[in-house]
Amino acid sequence: MENTKTQNSKWQHWLSFSAFTLAGVAMEGSLTAITNPPPQPAPKAKKWRGMQ
Repeated sequence: MENTKTQNSKWQHWLSFSAFTLAGVAMEGSLTAITNPPPQPAPKAKKWRGMQ
């Protein structure tokens, strides 16, 4: 009986920790999308004079 309680408490601790970690990752990912400006398009490549 005691072994079952310790297993359940370990499992519950792991679940709460993983949920906390996933929530933190999701929040951090959403914040970087808000704070970073959208990427600018790359400038057009110039043609080489000798290759026409």
